[in-house]
Amino acid sequence: MKRNILLIGNDGIANLEDSYFKAFKKIGFSVEFYRIDRNIKNRIISKFESLFPSIKNYFLQLKLINYLRKNKREYYFIILFKGTYLNLRTLKLIKSIKKTIWINYFPDDPFNVKNNSISNLEFIKLIPEFDIFCIWSKKIKIKLEKKFKNNYFLYLPFAYDNLINFKKRKRKNFKKIVTFIGTHDSEREKVIRSINCDKEVFGGNWKRFSLNKKNIKINGHLHGKNMSDKIMSSAISLNILRRQNKSAHNMKTFEIPGNYGLMLTTRSKEQNEYFKENYASFMYSNSKELNNKIKFILKNPKISNKVRERGYRLAQKQNYLNRAKILIKTINEFKRK
Repeated sequence: MKRNILLIGNDGIANLEDSYFKAFKKIGFSVEFYRIDRNIKNRIISKFESLFPSIKNYFLQLKLINYLRKNKREYYFIILFKGTYLNLRTLKLIKSIKKTIWINYFPDDPFNVKNNSISNLEFIKLIPEFDIFCIWSKKIKIKLEKKFKNNYFLYLPFAYDNLINFKKRKRKNFKKIVTFIGTHDSEREKVIRSINCDKEVFGGNWKRFSLNKKNIKINGHLHGKNMSDKIMSSAISLNILRRQNKSAHNMKTFEIPGNYGLMLTTRSKEQNEYFKENYASFMYSNSKELNNKIKFILKNPKISNKVRERGYRLAQKQNYLNRAKILIKTINEFKRK
């Protein structure tokens, strides 16, 4: 068996692509990670890409085609993360250049074509062209199977990165504060505003908004060891599911308990399957319940610390190394057909 594999994804800090890159290397594959968007930006593209996304897409397609043509390696399989910059013609071309199993991992909702940063109508045409299409949501998987009846769709949820290169230090004392780590949107802002106690917010686009609250501190992005330390030191780590995640989960579902955090999250069926409510996590459905849960957690440290411990233990099984093994097993089964 050839042990060479190729990942095609975006450049970034602590993103999904990096987690799988480390996991496949740990298993023993020779992994190449082609960061498709690295060095693609220049002043002209940056200025016009928001108005004319097709300009950026054209450069990304051209860059990928040239890379694959020059690259003479053979791969056991290729994983393309998202790839909404492609069109049907380009995907068929690159598949003809590299004849192997082509996999897509889509970390958003492919049917959300109203938001061009998430998906588009052209990408919907691409879905049947992939040998295996990985999706993080059971609900979206069902929709995909109904629309594309002859394709292979794999439910592959997000996970906790257990291969990060720093040690986690469990704590006994926690700062009595609610911490939220995530990108700003209007619904999340509304939830943050409704919290009565002290809170810290980390992530993109928050500094542009004045929340007019004395008990809130706004910060920038938080990654790696800094994120882990903040989660471990906080009495409560809040997880606010976005609309597309409401019935499912998101990355923080696993990252918070995996970093020894106490997760208070939007109530959802899928999260309850992984981290049972009031046993390995706490959940809420509205602002009144949210504030009541916060009060209960802060007043009952012994109970909340047991929930934290259970969540941490359960999270250790939900890691990207195990997710990668599931994908490899699926690929091997697909090859035998």
